[in-house]
Amino acid sequence: MLEPPAVLYQQGRWVLAAVLGCFFVCIEASARLCRIECPRESWFWAAIFLSQSIGCGLFGNQELAFFPFLLSHLAAAQWALVRCGGAVALPVGALLPLDLLRGWFGIPFSNFHRLFQALFYGVGKTLPKPKSRGIWWGLLGAVCALPVLGWAFTTLVTADAAFQQMTGSLESWLAQFSLPEILADFLSPGWLFLELFFACWFYGLFYGAKHLKEKQNRITERMVYDSFDKLRLVPRQTPMVALAMLCGLYLIFFLSQINYLTAGFAGVLPQAYTAAEYARRGFFEMLQIALVNLSVLAAAAKLCRTPLRQSRGLRGLGIVLCTANLLFAAIAFSKLWLYISRFGLTSLRVLAGYAITVVAIWSALSIASLLRPFGAVVWGIRLAAVIFCLLSMCNIDHLVALTQRQAEQEYPWPETSVVYDFDGSETAALEDFAI
Repeated sequence: MLEPPAVLYQQGRWVLAAVLGCFFVCIEASARLCRIECPRESWFWAAIFLSQSIGCGLFGNQELAFFPFLLSHLAAAQWALVRCGGAVALPVGALLPLDLLRGWFGIPFSNFHRLFQALFYGVGKTLPKPKSRGIWWGLLGAVCALPVLGWAFTTLVTADAAFQQMTGSLESWLAQFSLPEILADFLSPGWLFLELFFACWFYGLFYGAKHLKEKQNRITERMVYDSFDKLRLVPRQTPMVALAMLCGLYLIFFLSQINYLTAGFAGVLPQAYTAAEYARRGFFEMLQIALVNLSVLAAAAKLCRTPLRQSRGLRGLGIVLCTANLLFAAIAFSKLWLYISRFGLTSLRVLAGYAITVVAIWSALSIASLLRPFGAVVWGIRLAAVIFCLLSMCNIDHLVALTQRQAEQEYPWPETSVVYDFDGSETAALEDFAI
């Protein structure tokens, strides 16, 4: 089994930030050398993946599991596409899944051999020469200044005790790294293979995104939406009847289950339910219904001959469906809050709260876009990314431990039982009595 190098154990929380920081510097420097114009949106995606990686370095946030790792890499690939001009559409909106598929698989692996080609023919032949030699003189000055900086640093440390004390922690931190040990770890056969693989992947992504503009047959936003326009074959009556039936079903469900749905707002747990089961059912009900409603609305918008906003009936039914999403989101949050108030936070409860928030925001934006057209999908993606970044920049591990201690103090029951969390896993917790 491939063991991580010792340096990853020593500063494991900052490895993600270091890797993505190097990725940012390499792509940005290469793009500037190739004189690729920098879109304004590229800074948004750069801030997203860099802030997530910095949050992992500061707090660790083991409670969020692999989600910061996954989403930071998705955002990094999207930033590389946007920065190098390879994104399908700007601003990034409904075609984001297509960009992510191309950025993770299509473009890097179709240009996987480009790194060897560049190394064989010389990197200098693939990059334009700078207009002036000032950059090379600047690099020469930086190299020449390194010995002078080392001498000046040593002199200042010996001359001033306060400065020596301030830099003592830095010296002790650097002392734990042994250069021969680090080289031996990273030059092992298994890690050499992984390093070469990711180097080819990164360079393939940059090379492919850079040359997409030059291709005549590249996928464009207009090409995708023109293909969608050819699918407008369904008359207006078909989606209207389907949406009306869905709205009627939700109305019957709300009226028949009003006590079960609203018990969470009153802080009362229905009989025959544990708090975990009550919250879990509310969350997955909301998730499934929101997925169905938004999918039906998207299908009606793309398949109906009459545009959704041009038909008052379709627009009104769409608003009703999105309002149902908001109601289910509010009910799911009340059930989740009842669960958290009794047993505190866990990673899955934090992520469930995030998902409920995103569903509520997307539903509210959909209602607003039906009333007045604007880039609702663009803002929905941006807000979801920003909220998760703020979540990553918080000390979730400390918050989880704090809320669990408060729950134990508020409900000091000695009995314990097996409680099922959102993923169905068994966790020992305080006895969950039905109220």
